[in-house]
Amino acid sequence: MNREAIEHALATKKSMQAALDSGEIKSREHLMEVAISYGLTVTRNGNDYAGFQCESGKRLRVHFQFNDRPPKVSRAPGPKLRRITTGYWIYALIAQSEDGDRRACYVGQAANPRRRFREHSNRQREGRGSYALFRWAELHQTEVHAVLLTWAAGTQSNATYYEGYWLQRAQNAGYETPDVQNWGRLPQPESLPGQPLQWPMDMVKTHSISLTKVVTHNITPHVLYGDTLLLESDHPDVNP
Repeated sequence: MNREAIEHALATKKSMQAALDSGEIKSREHLMEVAISYGLTVTRNGNDYAGFQCESGKRLRVHFQFNDRPPKVSRAPGPKLRRITTGYWIYALIAQSEDGDRRACYVGQAANPRRRFREHSNRQREGRGSYALFRWAELHQTEVHAVLLTWAAGTQSNATYYEGYWLQRAQNAGYETPDVQNWGRLPQPESLPGQPLQWPMDMVKTHSISLTKVVTHNITPHVLYGDTLLLESDHPDVNP
């Protein structure tokens, strides 16, 4: 069985690498689609390589030259602005039916949104967290998008109030929240400083990004209600 798993992983790697070398696979998104068709899970997503894990647990790596990520730019000389960076990002995963009549979302918090988005994409667990939202999206044949809602400075306990506040705004706006009884038992304050009284539908539509794109390109959506200087200077995990 182990030998069969090794041979299967080697054959899969050979096939994918050949498709990359010949130009049959033309982009990172296309590569991820091919990986899904093989039943692979993404383990690494570098500038010129990607790592995958087979259902058997065997791993493989392929190389490419998509040149689809901008080069790193050195920070301009001068003093670095210091801001309060202890806190959590409040985010939402959203999906909408093709006819636009039904919408669903999951609201969460994360110290590192890029890592959290990867976990949502790669480590869905039945009955936990966002699992039900992804099943909802599959049922309605639509894609899950991600959006950063706000920055909650301070402790995780404080962030929980912001998380609950935004969950309530989403529900008031007509979003379904699948399995909310398992993940949404949160405080729901009537108002919070600097936060909108209603779900900002137009802003969410403008700034939400496909979760697949977020993960494959290692990017983070624009934050709707946050500190731009914090994004630019002191929080390396987020790009404006």
